[in-house]
Amino acid sequence: MKTTLKRWGNSQGIRIPKRIVETLGMAIGSELVVELSADQSLITVIPTRDSRPVRGRHRIEDLVASSTPDAFESEYDWGEPQGREVW
Repeated sequence: MKTTLKRWGNSQGIRIPKRIVETLGMAIGSELVVELSADQSLITVIPTRDSRPVRGRHRIEDLVASSTPDAFESEYDWGEPQGREVW
């Protein structure tokens, strides 16, 4: 199957056809491993099985689990309001 490398912001990307995504059980937010072969002639894209698709957003449980305990020790003062914030 042929596809085209396209500009995506400051990066480049390819589109993966829907039938391949469905066959592999992937969804928006699925994690992928991208590898370059030793001779730099092949790009391999491998879906990881240990991730749960979350529609491109982070799950709060995962964010908290990856934080260090000192991140929850105290509040942080961001200073005075800079616009029309209501405090």
